[in-house]
Amino acid sequence: MSALISSRHRRAAGRALVFALTLSHGAHAWHGVRSDDPLTRVFYDFEVAVYCGLVSPGVRAGFERELARLRALEGADTGTEQRARMRAWKEANLEWQNRGLGGFRGWCRSEGREAAARFAGTEKP
Repeated sequence: MSALISSRHRRAAGRALVFALTLSHGAHAWHGVRSDDPLTRVFYDFEVAVYCGLVSPGVRAGFERELARLRALEGADTGTEQRARMRAWKEANLEWQNRGLGGFRGWCRSEGREAAARFAGTEKP
């Protein structure tokens, strides 16, 4: 009987550990980019459009225009820009992974299209 209880406790503890690790490591990514930094946001939106296959010449040009505008406005150095780019890539990647098999399709229909439309300057890409 004690082996059965012990086994149940181990399974429960294992589930609790997985849940805690999920919350601490990647759960934030289910809600998109966490950063309020505009530079990180522009990189994140572009990465989402890339993951979703929504990058057209117009989307790329819009991204480059927005990036140039932010560079002029923020005056960020190369290191700051690189950190923003890496943070955005990491969060987009975590978001994509958190969706599971096929779950990214809804993400692409919503957040992906919004990101592409932001750069294309249209309502829908």
